[in-house]
Amino acid sequence: MHQELADRVALVSGAASGIGRAIAQLFAHEGAKVAIVDKNLDGAESVVKGIEKLNGKALALKCDVSAEKEVNQTVEITREQLGNVGILVNCAGIARANFLAEMPTEEWYSVLGTHLDGTFFLTRALIKDMKKGDRVINMSSMVGIQGQAFTAHYAAAKGAIISFTKSLAMEVARRGITVNAIAPGIIRTPMIQILLEVRPDFEKEIPTFRYGEPEDIAELALFLASPRASYITGQAIVVDGGFTLVNPTNQPIDS
Repeated sequence: MHQELADRVALVSGAASGIGRAIAQLFAHEGAKVAIVDKNLDGAESVVKGIEKLNGKALALKCDVSAEKEVNQTVEITREQLGNVGILVNCAGIARANFLAEMPTEEWYSVLGTHLDGTFFLTRALIKDMKKGDRVINMSSMVGIQGQAFTAHYAAAKGAIISFTKSLAMEVARRGITVNAIAPGIIRTPMIQILLEVRPDFEKEIPTFRYGEPEDIAELALFLASPRASYITGQAIVVDGGFTLVNPTNQPIDS
């Protein structure tokens, strides 16, 4: 165990499952005390139990990141029980698909609220107290770079997160804080379950001939959170097994 994040405090949203879970587990393995933040408290507590079995320290907190009051309460509890947060990973997200002409207003607001407002609320609540060497890592998507039919709300939110990342990076660079985004491709999480059922052989269309795993994203998050990445900021790093190379216009994956 390298203990690359020893004595650091990390807050990971959307950490009850998928990519957020993998990031939280890896951070804890590397010595960080981790706040596991998610709407799914049972799932968050399950992650904490797994971390504690390996002698790590973690805290499960139920929070709807689109709700400002809940976010502020979550941050305060984290500070009280774990200490000041030095690594923030904004990973909470939901997936919806709809033609724009048929998209209900509440669906639009729900997707943007979780992805974009959640990123804003958590970052704003923590950034003032961050110091040199601290990190903000935002989860975007290859869809946020290229767009995709049937997911205008998701693509809009993920694209905005990239712009948010670049803008904040410029604001806090002189303080020694880095801000980066990760743009995953098709990662094997509950979000792509429908794709796996409808197109079980779709991985053959990816140059690496496999779907990404949550651990693939977690490894990059660990690097960005570590001192090794101190000269990297304002970037959106695509992790997609080369998918956008062969699908440059990002045609709908169910076509």
